[in-house]
Amino acid sequence: MSEHYRQPIAVFGFILPIVVMTILAGGVLFYTSSVNNEFASKKRAYDVSQEAKRQIMKLRSKVETNKPKMDAWDKLLSTETRGTFLEHWKNAAKNFNGKELTKSSRSWINYSEGIGKGVSQPSSQVIMSFVGTYRAMQSALMELETALPTMQLDALDIEQDANGRGVKFTTTYTVWTLR
Repeated sequence: MSEHYRQPIAVFGFILPIVVMTILAGGVLFYTSSVNNEFASKKRAYDVSQEAKRQIMKLRSKVETNKPKMDAWDKLLSTETRGTFLEHWKNAAKNFNGKELTKSSRSWINYSEGIGKGVSQPSSQVIMSFVGTYRAMQSALMELETALPTMQLDALDIEQDANGRGVKFTTTYTVWTLR
């Protein structure tokens, strides 16, 4: 073979195919790498969404078990709160005689100065004072708060009654409403 043909054969027969194959192999490796990265990213997103769906299903089942309570609480939120509050207070207080628990005052504000002040949910505030024993106060407030879960205690002041008949309690509640 002539010297004249060796160089073009070496370039076009060996070097150029090796360069082209190297470029093609690099392109294929780059493409498969990007496809694998994209697959891994989408797989992570899919796994996160599946976990979120499982958590949503758990929450929905918990909500379904609480649905009767939620219906009752929605009814409480939609009813007139002053009358409901007074009715439940009378029911709680009738378990005690006058020496154990006596209501001394009550005031109702159509807005809240407590925690309801910083929230857009409509609320009112009720300030209630009464004289009684500590046990009677605990029992009456527990019964009232159980019957009206829309109430939240903002303040509780306890001091000795001026007449010495017992302890004077002043409570401040935020009452959440729908209106």
